[in-house]
Amino acid sequence: MKRLCLALLCSFLLIATSYAQSKKLIKELKVKNCTETTTLYENGKESTFKSGYKVFDKDGNTIENTEYNTDGSVKRKETTKYSGKNKTEEIVDDRGDKESDASSGGKKYKKTTWKYDKDGDEIEQVDYDEKGNVLKKTTYAYNKNKDKLYEVVYDGKGTLIKKIAYGYDAKGLKISKTTYGPGDVVLKVVKYTYGY
Repeated sequence: MKRLCLALLCSFLLIATSYAQSKKLIKELKVKNCTETTTLYENGKESTFKSGYKVFDKDGNTIENTEYNTDGSVKRKETTKYSGKNKTEEIVDDRGDKESDASSGGKKYKKTTWKYDKDGDEIEQVDYDEKGNVLKKTTYAYNKNKDKLYEVVYDGKGTLIKKIAYGYDAKGLKISKTTYGPGDVVLKVVKYTYGY
């Protein structure tokens, strides 16, 4: 019975971590980690394996999330660093499901870092490959009301891919989103109207 209660608690915590309220609960309960165990039923046989493991920091943030294959090997691992409430770095090492990815060997790796201004607004996001090469860099700028004015996306060589500019009305509502390609060529315009 004790094992069942522990398993139910872990399942609840794994589901709950996707909701902000649960993050608060994990912090309040000082939960440090949670192990997920899965039992598969096939052809009248059952097999149980450790399918996941999460580690939480003192603020309830998930700082490590590991998924496992049925043979115990790592399927996918995410590690995340925070500065206060802001995510500053995330590394995703996706080794794939051995059963379904055996022929492709589909290993994927990506590291992402974030920078913020003194008000906590995101001003830069950079994606890296396994060797530390920049894949993509996005910068953001805001107006005095802290509304996002634009975002600019560059490839790994620093070449502009696109720029997105946002427009606002006198009340501060977003009224337009314009996407430009290289050479300031307009690719797409989205307009927003509001009913009162």
